[in-house]
Amino acid sequence: MATKVRKAKIEKNDALPHIDILNIFAIIGVLFLHHNMVMHIYSSSGTWVTAIAVKAVFFYAVPLFLMITGATLLGYQQRYDTKTFFKKRLSKIIIPLIFWSVFMLFWGIYYSHDLKMPSTPIDFFNSFMGSRFCSIYYFMFAILGIYITLPILSPLAEKKNRSLLKYAIISFFILNTLVPDILSFFKIWPNSSLRLQLAGWAILPLIGYYLNTSHINRKWRILLYALGAASILYHFFAVFLMSTSAGVLKDPATEYNQFPVILTTSALFVFVKNIKVKFSERAKKALHTLSGCSFGVYLIHMPLLQLESRFLSPSKSIVFRFLFPFLTYAICVGIVLLLKKIPFLRRIVP
Repeated sequence: MATKVRKAKIEKNDALPHIDILNIFAIIGVLFLHHNMVMHIYSSSGTWVTAIAVKAVFFYAVPLFLMITGATLLGYQQRYDTKTFFKKRLSKIIIPLIFWSVFMLFWGIYYSHDLKMPSTPIDFFNSFMGSRFCSIYYFMFAILGIYITLPILSPLAEKKNRSLLKYAIISFFILNTLVPDILSFFKIWPNSSLRLQLAGWAILPLIGYYLNTSHINRKWRILLYALGAASILYHFFAVFLMSTSAGVLKDPATEYNQFPVILTTSALFVFVKNIKVKFSERAKKALHTLSGCSFGVYLIHMPLLQLESRFLSPSKSIVFRFLFPFLTYAICVGIVLLLKKIPFLRRIVP
């Protein structure tokens, strides 16, 4: 993107409320997606059509978490060494991952009755690593992979490597997502090795850091917002038209590093970052407290969602799909805040 970009000045004592707001938006998006699972079963009903719209709007959730990770951690070497980085970050993921995976195993055995106790230690290990006790915990393994990768990527946060950072983002976006996705519509399949060999979702933390430390002028922001809105429409109509034509669910937008998802999430990131609102210290503190609950909400919301589905049909109830995400959020925040006050339990909801 040929735009004049200057480094944003970020004071050390700035609470960065936009990061907290984005964190809250991300977990709300997760809750809407998980209350919208009816989308995964094709139907000609109006319910299914609205479910596609929900998915298209809120699919930013996980990539936004990954962008926030890059925004806040890619430059960690400016604050402490890599040993300290791993000491600070790994325990915040590994301890909750182990605890809640075991919790969800017993929940699945004795409440939802959709799991069985693994028969051998190897079976237990494979089920744990495959997120079979709770499928959404794949995200924690993804975050662990990002943490392991950040020491290699962190030099891109240095001022002298700003051009390399832009090169990595632009070349990945063009070669790894934009060109292959567009050509696939014409049944053209370029050699998959002809791309930036930066695998997985590593591009998202790089974009998050770049957007967080750059000032993008109004003209380019408006263009990005337009592209983000167009990407939501593309996401919706691609799923709707392909599925109705085939008579089964066809979803071409399932990966977080596809170009419509990157554009939508980037537009949201930039939009929130550029909201000109002065926050009082009390408001900043409240936002920071809520933001600090996001990971805990992610960890504990699935059992509550299953309990809710006993009272309202997820496939029929508008209340379940559009109001219960907020109810689930409020209840989970309350539980997380309570757990954080208990010394020996606070480590399972960091």
